[in-house]
Amino acid sequence: MSNKGLTYWNGLPTWAKGVIAVGGLAIGYFAVKGFLNKLKSDAEKQDAVVTQQTQEQELENLQNNGVQRSFAISQYKQWADEIQNQFDGCDVSLSVAWLSKYMMSTSGAKLGDIIMKFKNDADFLALNTAWGSSRTYDQCGFFTGNFTGNLSQAVTDELTLNEIKVINEQLAKQGITYRF
Repeated sequence: MSNKGLTYWNGLPTWAKGVIAVGGLAIGYFAVKGFLNKLKSDAEKQDAVVTQQTQEQELENLQNNGVQRSFAISQYKQWADEIQNQFDGCDVSLSVAWLSKYMMSTSGAKLGDIIMKFKNDADFLALNTAWGSSRTYDQCGFFTGNFTGNLSQAVTDELTLNEIKVINEQLAKQGITYRF
């Protein structure tokens, strides 16, 4: 510090020095936290891209081995859009009966209804690839921001563990080997 700066600092009241010190620590904390969050976000985005590429390759391998999608590509894209629209914002439904015995949020029931139409692993992979490596929707609540990620990340973000368990059980019943 220069002599002028030191003189100024020494002339400050104790409470002002405290405010400057606490403010400096707060700024440092938020800067480091922001940097770490950015690193984490970048890693999650890269993981989503790798997952997307892997799923596209697995879908191609299945199709080369005779396991075909049950629906047109446009249908999977429409379903991905419907899921994104359902996940967007607040799911104000407490629960709805799904398959007459499971209580699910409207978001869980929407995904479950789509999953029920699947006939094989290619359908699961086609929906995931139609979602893409990254979609963004608004999370519910003040200061929650947006969610960005692949379908599996969105399902984990949006649904409860019990809802995911029920959907995974349904996938197993249908002979689909993939899980959320």
